[in-house]
Amino acid sequence: MKIRYFLSLMVAMLLGTMSTVVAQDIEEKVPVTLNGVWQMCFYRSSSPDIPGELKTSNSLKILSDDGRFCNLVMMPQGAIIIGYGTYKVESPEVYSETIEKNIHLPQLDGKKNELHFKLEEGGDLMYIKYFLTHDKDGNQVDSWCYEIWKRVEMPEEYPENIIR
Repeated sequence: MKIRYFLSLMVAMLLGTMSTVVAQDIEEKVPVTLNGVWQMCFYRSSSPDIPGELKTSNSLKILSDDGRFCNLVMMPQGAIIIGYGTYKVESPEVYSETIEKNIHLPQLDGKKNELHFKLEEGGDLMYIKYFLTHDKDGNQVDSWCYEIWKRVEMPEEYPENIIR
């Protein structure tokens, strides 16, 4: 009787351990979805003593589901594209952009740029960092660059106060 109880207990523990391992394995294989429209953000404060509020800017990043990306800036005279190319999610924490053309960072033209990212707020806020070795004039920079992007969502209804 004791042997049966002991064997049953061991089997239950083994099954419990296996289900935890399987659940972790499934969790790791959930694909990271970055496709969509993202708006660059920054922190702004009225005083150096007050923590800033997250504000949106006039820069957008479009990550298409076909692996293409486009960065554009809204300006008073109209929008302009400042960079484009392809992107690929390499891991749950890294995606790469292969830049075809970038007028903001021309030193990246034709290169693969590895971007380390962290998603927060249910995947709607993306913190990015990437390493720049040189500036556009060829001067050595060796510095991390940081950006914050917020996913652009469609509201349930058309806003009444929209400016077109």
